[in-house]
Order: sequence, then C-alpha cells, then structure tokens
Amino acid sequence: MKVLRVLANPKTVEQSASLKVEQAFTAALKQKHPEAQVLTIDVYKDEVPLLDAKLLPAFFGAPPADAETERKRARQKAILDQFLAADLLVIATPMWNFNAPPMLKAFIDTILVAGQTFKYTATGPVGLATGKQAVLCIASGGVYEGAMAAYDTLTPMLKTQLGFIGITDVTELRAPGQGAGGEKAAASTAAAVAQARQAAARF
Repeated sequence: MKVLRVLANPKTVEQSASLKVEQAFTAALKQKHPEAQVLTIDVYKDEVPLLDAKLLPAFFGAPPADAETERKRARQKAILDQFLAADLLVIATPMWNFNAPPMLKAFIDTILVAGQTFKYTATGPVGLATGKQAVLCIASGGVYEGAMAAYDTLTPMLKTQLGFIGITDVTELRAPGQGAGGEKAAASTAAAVAQARQAAARF
C-alpha cells in the first residue's frame, strides 16, 4: 500500500485538531500495514507552485517562458507523479471561512490534469484516478449540521473534485466545534481521533 499524506495546516500538531486526527489515522494504518509506504506533502512547508500568469500556459502545454517557470512546472509534475503512485490519499485540513486553505487548493489544482487524472469524452469527462481511496481529516470552528450544513463548502468541494477524477471511496473524519475551545473542543478532537483509529482498521 502506498499512502500520500497531504497536510494543509500551518499550525503544529499540538495546535491543530485536523493534524491530530490525521496522525491518529496514519499511525493506526501503519500498525495494521507495517509494509505501507508513506509519503508526505506539507503544503505549507513543501513547495506547491501557484498557477500564475507564467505557469498557467505551461500547465496547459505551452513551452515554459523561462527557467523558473520550467522549474515550477517540473515540481508540479513531481507532485502529480506522487499522487498517481498512491493507493490512498489522506488529507488533513482545517476549514477556513467555510472552505479550503489556499495551499490545499493549489495542491488540488496540481493533480486535476486533463489526460492524466481525467479525460474528456463525447459523453462528458471521465476520471482516470480510479481504484484509489481518500480520507479527509477536517476540523472546523463551527458545527455545520442542520441549517448550518450549507456553510460547509469545503467537504462538497473536495468530494466533487476527487469524484471528478474517479475517487469516490472517500472517508470523512471530522472534528467540529473547535471554536468553542476548552473541554468542548478537546472532546470533539478526542472523538474524531477515536473514529480515525476505527476507520484505519477498515483499510
């Protein structure tokens, strides 16, 4: 089993519920599958190039405008290769202003590539990253249930993007209500950590 961890929180594990949940899941997974190969991309420490005026044309196949653009394009391709080689994608992310941190969006932009992870057909786009699984470790300040559920645009976005490239087996591990702080936040994190350990047993 090849696992790609994508860490999208600039905080430390001690400060981050999403990272605590991911850490618990991955530790339990490695205990069950000691032979698993685990790679990590920390999008706030490892370079994930942002699409800009120079990189965007190269992303769509134009010759790089200069050496720096060529280097960034090579980095994008390396990230894509890591993703393509993985059997399991594990994303740890907070919800910021109802959606993803910007560097997580940069990672998603890097792996949604026509001809690599999806293709266009006469009947519409088809995902090419089939056979993979994904785990989403998400922490949020609020509790987005009931009437508040519509404010969570992060989870539907990620599931739509992953589904578009063929990943439909997605496990959600949530630690909501972190904004309450204190015992309530700690209890939410603890419950999500326990759920993460249980979820790892299913892989």
